[in-house]
Amino acid sequence: NKKIKPINTPVVIMAGGKGTRLKPFTDILPKPLMPINNKTVIEKIILNFESQGFYNFIITINHKAEILKAYFKELNLKSKIKIIEETKPLGTVGSLSMLNNIKSEFILTNCDNIYNIDCINMLNEHKKNINDLTIVVAKKKVKIPYGICKFENGRLSKIIEKPNYSFLVNTGMYVLNKSILSLIEQNTKIDMDQLLDLLIVKNKKIRAFEINENQWHDTGQWNELKKTMAKYS
Repeated sequence: NKKIKPINTPVVIMAGGKGTRLKPFTDILPKPLMPINNKTVIEKIILNFESQGFYNFIITINHKAEILKAYFKELNLKSKIKIIEETKPLGTVGSLSMLNNIKSEFILTNCDNIYNIDCINMLNEHKKNINDLTIVVAKKKVKIPYGICKFENGRLSKIIEKPNYSFLVNTGMYVLNKSILSLIEQNTKIDMDQLLDLLIVKNKKIRAFEINENQWHDTGQWNELKKTMAKYS
């Protein structure tokens, strides 16, 4: 029952993708509308942000845009939602060139990931470190089910049986300074990995905000969607 203080920072949700990894269902429904228990994925994303005081949303759409616009028109939320429709596919972040009224840093997230993280702490870390971009990462462990052969000068020097490796992976959520928007050309297709490469070349300050693997649920592929459905059932 604690009163939540509203936060002015806008949240941009990228919802224009085709969801090819979820075919054939995404031939009918756009992937943000995939159901998790009794709500859609994008509704869960928005409600999670609302629970922390974020009420200002910008949603970029392209694939099955009319269905999404009709859905948001009927969705009864506390938040202010602005829809930006691409006239052609612009990649994962090309639509950011259409954000004309951003006055500060903003949160950017995919439409198929559900998080359980402290976004206020994430914003504070971004500001404290004076980052240009903060990328939310999670540690993923990968087990190789084979023996790994190491060779030196063509001769076997070592074999590592079924090793485990650990990597920090991009979860699909970011905090960006508004200055980054000037680097994205109007009406030009660009994906996030290309933007990150450009920022590295320009020596922009990019740091990580690390979360636990179980704080992030990917619903953009079948195996992970099933796990998320089981968690929220």
